[in-house]
Amino acid sequence: MESLELLKKTVSINSIFGNESRLGEFLEQQLKEAGFETRRIPISDGRFNVVGERGTRGKPVLFYGHMDTVPVYGNWKSDPFAIREEGGNLFGLGVFDMKAGVAATLKACETATDRRIKVAFGVDEENISEGSHALLKSGFFSDVEVAVTGEISTARGECLGPRQITLGRRGRCVIEITVPGRSAHGAQAEKGISAISEAARLVSLILEMDGAIGSHELLPAPTQFIRKINAESTSLSIPDTATIEVDRHLVVPQTPQSALSEVSLFIGGLYSRGVFSEIDGKRITARLKNRATPYLAPYVTPKENPFVQSLSMIVEARAGKASYAYGTSVADENVIASLGIPVISIGPMGGNEHSANEWITKKSYLQLVGIFEDFIRAC
Repeated sequence: MESLELLKKTVSINSIFGNESRLGEFLEQQLKEAGFETRRIPISDGRFNVVGERGTRGKPVLFYGHMDTVPVYGNWKSDPFAIREEGGNLFGLGVFDMKAGVAATLKACETATDRRIKVAFGVDEENISEGSHALLKSGFFSDVEVAVTGEISTARGECLGPRQITLGRRGRCVIEITVPGRSAHGAQAEKGISAISEAARLVSLILEMDGAIGSHELLPAPTQFIRKINAESTSLSIPDTATIEVDRHLVVPQTPQSALSEVSLFIGGLYSRGVFSEIDGKRITARLKNRATPYLAPYVTPKENPFVQSLSMIVEARAGKASYAYGTSVADENVIASLGIPVISIGPMGGNEHSANEWITKKSYLQLVGIFEDFIRAC
């Protein structure tokens, strides 16, 4: 298929997370036609990653993309599953995040080379990255020399499209805090201690931490926000338990475990200073919220990496002077980088990801195809 036809086809296939199998079948067939040996790595019934390998020379260069999109949000001006072209822009669900990157990868992988190339298309990135974690466990990434993706940057500031080379991303975790209270009859509230009131006090103090949760010379500053508070009165009783969820974005060298330790030490300090007291022998506790996949640590790929330098020259020739960026949000790249693999991301110019009328420029998509093709030749 030609580049634009390939993009139109990928957008036309509904692959909202949990529903990626039809797109996986199409991508698998395209890789086979490009000479790749393919296989599926399942994560559950009907859901699978698609991987392919080709070539004999050198350690593998990995091209990675995620198949899934978010659901259809907002009021679209046209069918989200049919590319609409207007004024040099292409509109469609997932076209920016990240079906243009997937289509560009497919087209570039038609390039003739004896270099070992690995391709992986994962599921569930827009949820909890079950696909990339399954790929990690399978060992498919273990011998990779460098990973290149067409994922969008999520960096702050203006989107520069293919000129913008993303060399790192923040990490993320969710910390669940349990706040005790003392139950009493609601008509005699003075005999109890409301866990909701205690939680409210704690929330205001946690938010004061924002200026003292670390920094990094390249990555966007770490941030946190309260994502959930849960407590209620039952049977006309003062609530004796409340839970708070704190969403943390992390920078190198922070990890989810170090963020938890930091919050636990902060809570311990509140007790030491008498801001809080034990209630019937119970104290405020914190833990990482359980989820099916591990939380993601931050990473940075050095600018001096030879693959970064090579790709920078290709970008300059195709799109203009390269600019280095660092993403505010996690992506499947964090999973790959956890193995110490240098990860480089370049996406198209576009916007409205995760909202109505998602778009890219046609020019930037075609530039991305050319950049990936030239990179394969240079390897």
